[in-house]
Amino acid sequence: MIRRGVASRDIHDSEGDGSYDGPFAGRVSERFLERELTRVAMHAQSLCVPLATRLARAPRVLDVGCGTGGTTVALALSDLRPDEVVGIDASADAIDAAAVRAAGHGVVDGRTADGASLRFQHVEAGRPLPFPDGHFDLVTCVSVLEFIGTPSAREAFIAEMLRVTRRGGHVYLATPSPLRLREYHSRRTLGDWRRTRGYPWSSTPVALRRMFPGCAVESLAVERLRRHPRLRGIGWAAPVLAWATPWQRLLARKT
Repeated sequence: MIRRGVASRDIHDSEGDGSYDGPFAGRVSERFLERELTRVAMHAQSLCVPLATRLARAPRVLDVGCGTGGTTVALALSDLRPDEVVGIDASADAIDAAAVRAAGHGVVDGRTADGASLRFQHVEAGRPLPFPDGHFDLVTCVSVLEFIGTPSAREAFIAEMLRVTRRGGHVYLATPSPLRLREYHSRRTLGDWRRTRGYPWSSTPVALRRMFPGCAVESLAVERLRRHPRLRGIGWAAPVLAWATPWQRLLARKT
């Protein structure tokens, strides 16, 4: 399914007229394939461990823009010990692939071996999230925001994630840093500043924090640097070094 392109279309609001998100050519690299197939193990360490350290437990979890379900499955199997995990995506084909991935990790009839409920749902891009206010303890969003074309659409997208998060709950957001010469995905020089329709671009750290009004926001990129086996000796410099890392990782508590 990955070779057919279910994980290769990310931009859903450009009408397919950009060369980055144009018609799938029928090819994915072996490196891309391997990365997709190992996403559960990758996110189990890079995402679930720091979240479990911070939150201890999250009974109800929503993964927004779940793609083929790597993050969602990792969350369902994590030390967060969820009762309910829902993954949503704008690609119906990706949702089908996510169900296959979940089955490969022991999910039977929508339940993990520990009894957590896990399901995937197709939600069209730009639509309100089909969940009641304050339903989730944790909402995650990994590598989605940079594919939303306009600042106003990004603000509305994050506002929807906050709406479905309970008071005292958390939103975790991971998106590439724009403080690089080349845009992370398309490799366009200064692509984060030459904002062309059909291409991804990243919001600045200042703009991101402004999208979470009234929330307590911390950088988990800083925490990762402080815990890094080789860099923790200079953990005092982590707030500065985090600006140079490829990814922005924010955890916002809804107050």
